[in-house]
Amino acid sequence: MLLDRNKQEKLIAVAKRAHNWTGFVKRENQANYLIGSAQLSDSSNVFIPGLTMEIEIKAPIHVERCLFLFTLRQRLTGKRPRIYQLDVCPRDKRSHNGDPVIYGPHEHFFDEEVHAVVDNGVNCENWRSSLSWFLRQANILDMNVEWPC
Repeated sequence: MLLDRNKQEKLIAVAKRAHNWTGFVKRENQANYLIGSAQLSDSSNVFIPGLTMEIEIKAPIHVERCLFLFTLRQRLTGKRPRIYQLDVCPRDKRSHNGDPVIYGPHEHFFDEEVHAVVDNGVNCENWRSSLSWFLRQANILDMNVEWPC
């Protein structure tokens, strides 16, 4: 059974710390993708069952083909539903085909809401600012992830 929306909102709202960051490793099924993950705890360092942070990067040859995916997921009975996700890609790239159609960076809240991100700091050329946006939105404290490429 998936978490109801109220419980998902509470997971986002609670201040979290990242632990056991794996660093970036090549994704097994896609040669030019790197992925890293961390477990999450509340601010008292009590782990939140099944809650993880994932960062996936398509290592582009050209900046105009970049893709960063910053995601919060919670493992529940074999499923790993998305709680929050920030997709960063070039502003002129069609990045969401659903309703609404979106070009460029956007956020997913649960599997229901999608919103364009218009903050100029969230872009393919600014890893640090894009990461900071995600950490603020996901309410993750004190996390430093170096640009791997």
